[in-house]
Amino acid sequence: MTELERVDYSVLILLKNSIKNKKYDIKVNNPKIKAMLNLVNDKNIDTSYFPAQNKLNFFARLGEKICDGILNLLEFSAFLGEFIIKTLKILINPTQLRFKEFSNYIKDAGVNAVFIVSLTAFLIGVVLAYLGSSMLANFGASIFIVEIMGILTLREVAPLIAAIVVAGRSASSFTAQIGVMKLTEEIDAMKTMGFKPFNFLVLPRIIAMVLCLPVIIFITDAVSIFGQMLVCENLLDISFNDYLARFKDMIEIRHFVVGMIKAPFFGAVIAIIGCMRGFGVSQSAQSLGEMTTISVVNAIFWVIALDAFFAIIFMWLEI
Repeated sequence: MTELERVDYSVLILLKNSIKNKKYDIKVNNPKIKAMLNLVNDKNIDTSYFPAQNKLNFFARLGEKICDGILNLLEFSAFLGEFIIKTLKILINPTQLRFKEFSNYIKDAGVNAVFIVSLTAFLIGVVLAYLGSSMLANFGASIFIVEIMGILTLREVAPLIAAIVVAGRSASSFTAQIGVMKLTEEIDAMKTMGFKPFNFLVLPRIIAMVLCLPVIIFITDAVSIFGQMLVCENLLDISFNDYLARFKDMIEIRHFVVGMIKAPFFGAVIAIIGCMRGFGVSQSAQSLGEMTTISVVNAIFWVIALDAFFAIIFMWLEI
């Protein structure tokens, strides 16, 4: 190998293993390769040795998870604080808001989500009404399905269905869009040109979600109740007119208001988490996939946690 100029250590190790226990003589002129050969042939070095991996015990892993959770909460709080400050500035000077992008996000995150949310709400409304009617029929109280399912739908089921479906659909979309922009260094280019990425990429998405989700939840209420009406008419002989009359008499408007109060908070949490995870993407496609998955999981978790928080608050206030 007198003419050899470059070689990799793995090639020399492969050569050594291939001609083991055989007489051989390797001739090289390059001093760097000579040094590499001497290192490979050094009998004091065990090339098959792998250092033991330190495995974390249960408490160490638990500590890591707690630290990650605290860091995520701090990051979310910082993101939320920046959103509130920038929103107040926009209220003072509305020209700072990108209305074209704002309308596009309303279409993508709101209008395009209506069909899948409505279909899901209709099917769940049918299932709930069917199960409820079969259980109440055992007690001869089938007529109470109107107020039971109506209150349940307006307060909990419809807002949760809409928020969870939108979280799975829009949070992942926001993360992927911003993550790809970070991978292609578009966000760095925006900073170089003097643009503020938060104003261009985050604010329109969050405001669009805050305004869209109440409308989506209202449609979800209507579609879910319509599915329940169909079940009641076919299984319980409760006509549409009778259902609507009892619904109007027995269900107070406060139950509808409770569901609508949650909507803007659900929309803000979904959009903030989606955008935050998008900015957390590092320079790899694997990171983009991981952050997209994490954003969906986090958004759904916080929607359910917020719903539980509101349920406790409304119970204390007796609303």
